[in-house]
Amino acid sequence: MVASSLSPATSGDPETDTWYVVRIGGATVGTASESLVSGTGGVVFSAHLSVRFTRLGTPLSMMVLTEEVSDPSGRLLRSRMESSLSNSSSTASLDGDSVRYESRVGRTLDRRAFAWEPGAATEAGAALALRAWVGGSAADTTMTIFDIGEGGFRVQRFVRNPDATAEMANTGRVVVDEYDAGAQSPSSTIWFDESGDAVRTVVRQLGVEIAIEKINADELDTIEIEPDFDIIRQSMVDCAGFPRPVSRVKDVTLRLEFSGLPPVATMAGPNQEETLREDHAVELRLSRGTTVRMTEDEGSQARFLQPDRFVQSNNPTLRAVADSIRTVTGDRDWNLARDIAAWVNGHIEHKGMEHGYASALDVYRTRAGDCTEHSLLTVALLRASGIPARPVVGLAYSEGDGAFVGHMWVEAYVGQWRTLDALDLDLDPIRLRVHAPESSESLGERDLLSAYGAVAGVSVSVIDYHLN
Repeated sequence: MVASSLSPATSGDPETDTWYVVRIGGATVGTASESLVSGTGGVVFSAHLSVRFTRLGTPLSMMVLTEEVSDPSGRLLRSRMESSLSNSSSTASLDGDSVRYESRVGRTLDRRAFAWEPGAATEAGAALALRAWVGGSAADTTMTIFDIGEGGFRVQRFVRNPDATAEMANTGRVVVDEYDAGAQSPSSTIWFDESGDAVRTVVRQLGVEIAIEKINADELDTIEIEPDFDIIRQSMVDCAGFPRPVSRVKDVTLRLEFSGLPPVATMAGPNQEETLREDHAVELRLSRGTTVRMTEDEGSQARFLQPDRFVQSNNPTLRAVADSIRTVTGDRDWNLARDIAAWVNGHIEHKGMEHGYASALDVYRTRAGDCTEHSLLTVALLRASGIPARPVVGLAYSEGDGAFVGHMWVEAYVGQWRTLDALDLDLDPIRLRVHAPESSESLGERDLLSAYGAVAGVSVSVIDYHLN
């Protein structure tokens, strides 16, 4: 049980403690616990997650603590979240119908207030409502859930999986698929026991299964964490027959086979042309040069110039850096964009995988980071220079590993969208574009899981290529 610093609902309320083990790709990487106190005065919920793994050999540990108090209807009263991997913390409280929210990432503080959505519930409130729904007969249910980590509301749809439930009829378990709003593929699958408790949750990201499984308290002492588990190597997507040397590849056409349906939206990007779409497959032609002309009207361009809590393009320090680069370059378009990317690559001296999710301003101050930090600082300086820009996540081909690996880069708008990478890695510029939001606010954990979930279980093969 995690001791809560929030006031309990009422004394003597029923209390439940639950423990879990966290496994990725079958490897044990951590444990989690939850405490729920429910009564006439409301609900007090606390959860703790501790995970250890490596990223390309760099040891990392992550701790997330969440606490919340809601009233009997499920409305938030107070909430707090802390995360050690991303050096972040968030707090929220309800004042009338307004949520007062504060989020800190590194030295970057974001304060705002917004209206509580009618009918919305906290994570604990949603869990109680879900338990009641599982005990009924309705085929599906939709909930609006407040996510303190993201500082907003998300709509989730839960659908009974009749085939999987039928297979487990003798166990009394019910299997439910969880969908993000508008998604065609489930973001996770949850197994409920006969009492309505979630005993197993599986999230699929690329070819990796993240499983959270309920255990007994006595089993905690027997859990052994696998300290050398490498999450990046586990998530690599093999691609047999990729042409080498990669430096000579002019273009390559890949066939993506999906375990379910492919993404509904086109997968086209500036260097990525969708050439064929079938029931469970998409063929993409990846080119070293810009082959797909993607344009935006002036109103749309303006959205990609706006600052946010991770891309502080209006910060005086970052604006001064952008102005100095522009003065030397003497250009506002592609040459300036490339010079900014080169400056970021040179400025970030400490390149490694040990950093959490940091804001552009923090990256500028620490001079440290991986592809995420390179990309956010580049986007901030581009926007400060008047060039619309957005971060992009996807898969880049690593010749050394012979596989595609998760990566983040940038797209700059110079009459059309063009691909830009500020990190000098041994990754080829031919890459699979998966998700390109207009704001870094859309790069939170759930958004990234949803984005990569669109290509969960994908297999990639080469069907054609041309060399220079």
